Amino acid sequence: MEERYTSDVIESKWQKSWEDAKIYKISDDPEKVKYYLLEMFPYPSGKIHIGHVRNYTIGDVVARYKHMKGFNVLHPMGWDAFGMPAENAAIANQTHPARWTYENIDAMRRQLKQMGFSYDWDREIATCRPEYYRWEQWLFLKMYEKEMVYRKESYVNWCEPCQTVLANEQVEAGMCWRCGNPVRQKKLAQWFFRITDYAEDLLVHCDLLPGWPEKVVAMQKNWIGKSIGAEIRFAVENSSEEIVVFTTRQDTIFGATFMCLAPEHPMVQKLSKGTSQEKKVYLPVHGVSIHSAAEKCLFIPPILL
Repeated sequence: MEERYTSDVIESKWQKSWEDAKIYKISDDPEKVKYYLLEMFPYPSGKIHIGHVRNYTIGDVVARYKHMKGFNVLHPMGWDAFGMPAENAAIANQTHPARWTYENIDAMRRQLKQMGFSYDWDREIATCRPEYYRWEQWLFLKMYEKEMVYRKESYVNWCEPCQTVLANEQVEAGMCWRCGNPVRQKKLAQWFFRITDYAEDLLVHCDLLPGWPEKVVAMQKNWIGKSIGAEIRFAVENSSEEIVVFTTRQDTIFGATFMCLAPEHPMVQKLSKGTSQEKKVYLPVHGVSIHSAAEKCLFIPPILL
């Protein structure tokens, strides 16, 4: 028996043995109860980091526990590999997006295998592969046929150097989290899902989730964000326009002393045109900084109908 534990020799030996024997390969077994365990797919950035190790170790512990309890455990792995991040990374590294992405996938797959995680690698997917995203396209078309999606113009966080849209969480102090350049508001035609039509169904089923911690269920309900209230219509002086406001406290409406429209509101341009506020309103909406836009609002005295 070796006195010294040589990890690279011993672990690679047994990992190869497990892979050759396909001990983690899953197949239908009517005698066992099914258990599906899926962790978040990583973005193939090139190397796994400690966050990956922590996340996938927890998942692997659960998968192995359920396997030992006699469950038929489906534990796959895939790659969140589609979209602008891959293209921007390829530009920065002066290579083709496909080459950059697949080389990173190969490197990260090798690292995950070195960790000994119990994945069924025969079920590996990558979201950039046509055989995967064709089903996303098919599902979108089905939702479109059912009028569950619609298109309209709306403002987004736009980074000009990266040529991409950013989530609010990716804007740090008005700057792009990736390149550090100012983020501006840009109006784009976009597709939207009619999720609000299903808010009540989602809320009802939150209470039917078995074993979920109460704080997680509360977070999910808050994310759905259903509110019950009324629409109040304010007439604009010397105009046929109306400003529609949703409120959950319509009983306090007579205490309103002013109204504030967000810079991206479609009526801002109309109401400010030809007034002393026109220049002040125009610049924030079309300027470079998301924060400068937030600081400038159009104030209107309320006139109740």
